[in-house]
Amino acid sequence: MTRLIGRIILVLCVYSFVFGGSTSAAEPIRIAYSSVNPHALLVWLAEKRGLYAKYGLSSTLVYVPGGSVSIQALVSGDIDLAQLTGPPGVIANMKGADVVYIAMTDDKMGYQLVTRQDVKKAADLKGKRLGISRFGSSSDFSTKVLLKKIGVDPKEVTILQIGNETQRLVALKSGGIDGSIFNAPFGAEAKKLDFNILADAGVLNIPYFNTGMCGNAPMMQKNEARMLNFLRAYLEAIKIFKTEPEYTLKALSQFSKVNDQELLKEAYEYNRARIPDIPYPSLVAMQAVVDTLGESNPKAAKADAKKFINDRYLKKLEEEGFLQKLMGR
Repeated sequence: MTRLIGRIILVLCVYSFVFGGSTSAAEPIRIAYSSVNPHALLVWLAEKRGLYAKYGLSSTLVYVPGGSVSIQALVSGDIDLAQLTGPPGVIANMKGADVVYIAMTDDKMGYQLVTRQDVKKAADLKGKRLGISRFGSSSDFSTKVLLKKIGVDPKEVTILQIGNETQRLVALKSGGIDGSIFNAPFGAEAKKLDFNILADAGVLNIPYFNTGMCGNAPMMQKNEARMLNFLRAYLEAIKIFKTEPEYTLKALSQFSKVNDQELLKEAYEYNRARIPDIPYPSLVAMQAVVDTLGESNPKAAKADAKKFINDRYLKKLEEEGFLQKLMGR
């Protein structure tokens, strides 16, 4: 883990030199994203459109696969903010960290459980191999939740650490695993590959803190102006995402390195409807994470979900009129 964090620091330095803001007056901010999907695109889009610089920030972005690794970098102070699902932050708090979520762009689980052609129903999963990114990650947590929802005990399958979605898809194609979860929508891709979508969290309507921005609470409190400026850039990126589809599709293609227009449009339309104009962190969604973790962690069962979210920064922007002006209300 120490070596990995060291590599993250090196990447941060290189990325900052190449892509970071050039003005010495700008405040530095280091942001990690743990997946390559339309939600993570928001932090990248803000960089691409110069929004961080617009609000006085010199940004450094880094891809850190797996929420558990992002949390390590966040707690150690190597990054300032991380785009994460709810479980890694809650688990970190259970271990003594003080991290909170200041924004959320999806309050429902958005994963789909995709399997090879011979796994057609839930009963077929017994004894099969399912791939995740890392143990303790969102993909690990969500795989177990989805399995339980369709009546399968997670102990009846073998869960393997494979890597990010691209790596898991390669393993699924080669037969190295029998199934994995992928960010929805995966319908067009599954059809092309003759795979099955065995469970769809969107259809099951599972409350879940699917993705948001997480930070170290003491650091954010000491640097409120920097956090507010980050959110100004983030909110403007959301507006661009929702109101400039042609530009956003091109950006999504560049960000994800996917050129298939059918797949890009499917992903864009699906997430455009789910991402709120104002990404307030949802207590209901966070409570769902806490409740699920509490089934196997007595400490989590006693936790107060309110402790893990902080909406005061967004409220401050709303009070000062920034949100109304941005949204034209």
